[in-house]
Amino acid sequence: MEYRGEIRGGVCGLQTTVKVASTDGMSVTVRVESSCPLVNKMAAELTTLDALDEIMRRPYIETTPALLSAKHKLHTTCVVPVGILKAVEAAAGFALAGEAGIKLTPPE
Repeated sequence: MEYRGEIRGGVCGLQTTVKVASTDGMSVTVRVESSCPLVNKMAAELTTLDALDEIMRRPYIETTPALLSAKHKLHTTCVVPVGILKAVEAAAGFALAGEAGIKLTPPE
């Protein structure tokens, strides 16, 4: 089964779609399409992830999406890498699929 995630970058206005699938609950194929050129560069190196290793065994800053985010100079607070990991988590059966997000409201 393929899961699809829509990730809104925030005030940059850039959109990212992640599609993930796993047949064994471990190896997850990842396909990313984005209006952000930096995310697309990162995505070119991100095709398959070991869900158990990425989600359960590594601290966030050592995950493949986080390391590739740094390599391709995504903004430090870009939510795309963690959004990819949330999708991988659901595809592997480690969590239920559902909406997640951050909404910041400026002071009035």
